[in-house]
This record gives sequence, structure tokens and C-alpha cells, in this order.
Amino acid sequence: MNKRHLLLAGLIGLMPSLGLAQSLSGAPRTAAIASLTQSINAITRIQGRFLQTNPDGSTVGGRFWLQRPGKVRFEYDAPSPLLLISDGATVSLQDRRLRTTDRYPLRKTPLYFLLKANVSLEKDVLVTGVEKRGGMTIMAVRDKARQADGELTIIYDDTAKQLREWAIADRQGRVTRVRLVEAATGAAIAQSLFTTPGPTRKYDPKN
Repeated sequence: MNKRHLLLAGLIGLMPSLGLAQSLSGAPRTAAIASLTQSINAITRIQGRFLQTNPDGSTVGGRFWLQRPGKVRFEYDAPSPLLLISDGATVSLQDRRLRTTDRYPLRKTPLYFLLKANVSLEKDVLVTGVEKRGGMTIMAVRDKARQADGELTIIYDDTAKQLREWAIADRQGRVTRVRLVEAATGAAIAQSLFTTPGPTRKYDPKN
């Protein structure tokens, strides 16, 4: 798998299976699922920086803008030429150096469940594990309808009431993590950020 596809895997998923060490059960599990459902649905807009750790241990950062439902933009720092955008229906990965754009239906990616309007973690997904650790809720989910490939692990800070991270592992069990840093909520976001530029747009390393 080349570096470009490792980056894509970390944001939209391949076929992961990330186990949790001590999964909750019974009433605590039910309460945690309900609480995280409510927390995700309360998210409207987040923007800041992200740090992605790839399976080989390499890291890449950049800026992100997230607006529920459906929209997200990840601009990777130079020298990476990658730009990833979800416009609410389609996830587009653009390589501005090669002038290529790969497109995927948002519904077929695990990212869909972070961006879906009125998501229900009780009904929309199969919860494969839930933990409470250090003030965080850690939950692994898989698409119950099997339209989205892979399993998404969400890490939510219950104290700060912020989405902190998600993790995805590929078919070989290699884990990619995306951590949100310097994140601010609520501020307006220009809708033009969620429009994918044409594939012939030239890459400018200063942007």
C-alpha cells in the first residue's frame, strides 16, 4: 500500500478490526452508547489542526474543517499534495501534484457515521466494543447494513465534550490514527471549503 492510499485509509477506512481490551457490558454499555450518540449529534462545526499517524509510524499533519451533517475538509501540510473533501454525498481525494481526484460515496465509508445527521449508534451500527478510560469514551463500530467497509473506533473526551480521535486498521491489522488538535467548535465555516477543486488545478506548495 503506497503512502497516498495509507492517508486515504486513515480518513475513510478499508477493512479494519480494532479490538478493545475491556469492553463494557450490560447497563454501563447501553448508557455509554446512548451518551456518545447524543454527543456526536450535538456536534455542528469543528475546525483546527489534525495529526495523522500511519501504520509505519510516520506522521503527517494539516488543517481540517468539519461540519455536520456530511461535510469535512482535510488539507495536508506540504510537501504532501493531498486534499480530502466530503461535500455531503461524495468523498474526494485530490492529488494536486498528479492532478488526479479519486471519488467515493460517503455512505460507503466509516466516516459516514461521524457525519450522518441524527446518527443512532444503537440502530445504525454494530457496536463491537465500548470502553471508558481516563475520561474518554472509546467505541468501535461497524456498519450494520454492510454498505460501509471497515470498522471505525471513535475516541471522545467526555470531560471537554470534544471529539478527539478516530482509529482505523486495515486488512492486515495496521492501525492508522487521526487526532484532532487545536480544535475549536461553533465558528462559522465558509461553504466553499467543501467544494472539490477540479482535477486540473495546479499544486501550489505555498497553499
